[in-house]
Amino acid sequence: MSRSRWLQWSRLTSKTRFLLAMALLIDLLAFKVLAYELHQADVTERNGVFKIQLTAILNTPAEYIRQVLTDYSHIYRLSSSIIESEVLPSVQVGVTRIRTRVLACASVFCREIERVDAIHTLASGVVFAEVVPELSEFRSGQATWTIKAMDDRTKIVYSATVEPDFYIPPIVGIPVIRNSLKDEYIATFGRLEKIARVNAERDWSEEHTVVSAANNNPSAPCSKKLNTGLQ
Repeated sequence: MSRSRWLQWSRLTSKTRFLLAMALLIDLLAFKVLAYELHQADVTERNGVFKIQLTAILNTPAEYIRQVLTDYSHIYRLSSSIIESEVLPSVQVGVTRIRTRVLACASVFCREIERVDAIHTLASGVVFAEVVPELSEFRSGQATWTIKAMDDRTKIVYSATVEPDFYIPPIVGIPVIRNSLKDEYIATFGRLEKIARVNAERDWSEEHTVVSAANNNPSAPCSKKLNTGLQ
């Protein structure tokens, strides 16, 4: 290889490395901005009842966090394990029933689980959910989402208990189930922050209202008739 060719190749390699390093740095900075602060993530089990306790600080205003949490029609966005979800007819004013079908996997064990929750917002602002046992594969279950505004950030506390009503093979083991639940809820917090952040940055105004094309009567591009004949 001639010296000039070698210098060109060396410069190209150095430039490529620099661009790759910058791209990696940008990705890391973006992750740092989006990543929430996890202060607590505990999952315990006693007599077949699992207790989950998570506390985190999310880098998004509380109003957007609450908006995502109470967007029940799109609740599936919060977990990749939710393979079906729907809002059921209401049987009580102020209470929303949500049916989800979850693919629960831990180690070599996988099972589709049906669950229906009755959800409503308490006077304190806490979002409260309770399992409907007769429509679920759980004997019991309750959960609360406590949302506290911290300027442009949000402190969120998730506290839940759940008692499965299905067989868990001994080969799986309770510790594996606990770790699987912990990982699932940690991932949910990440999805919650990401979706809420996107909504916050969108910041739509009235001037961005989408008008249906069916309601539009666009005029012709030109008001004058074009003479297509050759002169």
